[in-house]
Amino acid sequence: PAQLNQVFSNLITNAIDAMEEADCDPKTLTISTQAVEDDRVQITIKDSGPGIKEGVKHKIFDPFFTTKAIGKGTGLGLGICYQIIQKHDGTITVESELGQGTEFVITLPIYAQVSQLPADVQVA
Repeated sequence: PAQLNQVFSNLITNAIDAMEEADCDPKTLTISTQAVEDDRVQITIKDSGPGIKEGVKHKIFDPFFTTKAIGKGTGLGLGICYQIIQKHDGTITVESELGQGTEFVITLPIYAQVSQLPADVQVA
């Protein structure tokens, strides 16, 4: 749960930063969830920010890649998010168009594999 919280916090913070830096109006952040298939859930985080340039989109999950000003970001956040989602047997994708905002879609299994749980966690 702490790792997934880190993913959601990072995506929300990035969305807020992007909307504030671009001074877009209105500033809208939409978070939605839905069941997909019988055993997966999809979480969508969408903002009304400036969007991501096409030439940059394929790099955003790379470690140390950032579009933020020097001193504002390390370029590690989205790379770590990607690794956490993979570790949880999920996927994360991004859709973005300049001037139209950005949407991250995370798909995760509803039930964790027992072998993935820490030793001190019991399943009821």
